[in-house]
Amino acid sequence: MRNKIKNLKFIYVFYIVAILVLIGILSIYSIFGKTKGYIDDTTKNMYINYVYDISKNISDQIVESTSGDIYTTLRNDKKIVEELEKSLQLFVSSKYRYIYVVDKSSENANEFRFLLDASKDVDEKSEFEELYEPLNIKKFNQAYENKKEIYFTQEDAQDVWMTFIKPIVVDGKTQALLIIDFSMQGHLLINNSLLELDRVLKISIFLGLFIFFIIIFFAYIDNKRSKELIGFNEKLESNVKNEVEKNRQKDQQLIQQSRLAQMGEMISMIAHQWRQPLAAISSASAAIKLKSMLNKLDKDKAMELATNISNYSQHLSETIDDFRDFFKVNKDKNDVTYNELIESVLGIIEVSMENKNIILIKNLESKEIFHSYPNELKQVILNLMKNAEDILLEKKIQNPIITIHTQDNKLSICDNAGGVPEDIMEKIFDPYFSTKLEKNGSGLGLYMSKTIIQEHCDGDITVKNNEDGAIFTIALNSQKEK
Repeated sequence: MRNKIKNLKFIYVFYIVAILVLIGILSIYSIFGKTKGYIDDTTKNMYINYVYDISKNISDQIVESTSGDIYTTLRNDKKIVEELEKSLQLFVSSKYRYIYVVDKSSENANEFRFLLDASKDVDEKSEFEELYEPLNIKKFNQAYENKKEIYFTQEDAQDVWMTFIKPIVVDGKTQALLIIDFSMQGHLLINNSLLELDRVLKISIFLGLFIFFIIIFFAYIDNKRSKELIGFNEKLESNVKNEVEKNRQKDQQLIQQSRLAQMGEMISMIAHQWRQPLAAISSASAAIKLKSMLNKLDKDKAMELATNISNYSQHLSETIDDFRDFFKVNKDKNDVTYNELIESVLGIIEVSMENKNIILIKNLESKEIFHSYPNELKQVILNLMKNAEDILLEKKIQNPIITIHTQDNKLSICDNAGGVPEDIMEKIFDPYFSTKLEKNGSGLGLYMSKTIIQEHCDGDITVKNNEDGAIFTIALNSQKEK
């Protein structure tokens, strides 16, 4: 009970402090808003007053130098033009971009002509009496007619500029306009800093309110949420375990299904390998029978034929042993090389492929030793070899070739059947995706090959095309890498 009272007191104190902090932040923001406006106006007026003083000094100098007749004097006296422009050029800098003097050819004209141009670069300098039509022609006319200074801002890619227009009035008549473009970068930096500070304050107020209500919300529902979270975590953990177990069983079923499919193919291969030995045994037994009937079976000939039959029978037995070992479930890892794996697989399928006129090219350069599951690796190699055989026969390639190449930790199997179409390249390892559906393809071979290599053998399997056909590459981690 005491703990609950302490907690309540703490919560009330926290609420009071949070409210006071928010009131303080709002007060500071209100004061800042007024100060920001004052600073903005002050700096802006400071720039304008400074430029006004400069423009007054320049216009007085021009009037004094031209004796009150600006256009005629500047038209006829180039020396005065040069002196005045040199004087104006003293002000041209990164802060004061352009300083020039223009007038009208007549009172009603909308076109202005250059009288003085403070450009330092000769190429940028305007010629005397060149027509000048600024974008803000209304502003120029306004200053010309009202005989009052005006200013306006404009932006380019690098800066914000203010154009200050001062009429040069002699005897109550506007004789010319002095235009000064000056940078507001300093004012802009101050203004941007104020805006950034304003943004920070707004974000702080928002975050303060947000955190305040979030804490209240979580304090209110914390107990309930904790109980729900515990229950949810227990349920989630149970679901994850169930799904993991289901996926494990599914993978085992897919592997078994893939093995059964390979068994059927290998039985057909074994039948091919058995034809020649069985024919030889049949021939030897027929020879024994015939020579016996003709009483021409001598001891040496009988021993020779019996030995041949024994050798052929031994070959048949070895084929059965290879088949049995190939599908034996072995959960222990063993050291193995690519050469051993390939020779074992070719011992089963090489005769079948030769009978189908498929040329096998072996470039076995790898001497690496791998600690893995040999039988599972054999199944992958067998599957890749059978896929290459199937596509070569399906496309009826005239000179079918399968090349096996090993180097370092990589084993590549490639064919000359034209390659994998680009539109299915990314899906070729997906489960139940097959290009042999019309031929009862299960769509599991490459999926299970990828599963075996990546999840069981800590390696990777990839596919790409070359100019002849597809290249499937297996990469395993060798003993040295481990």
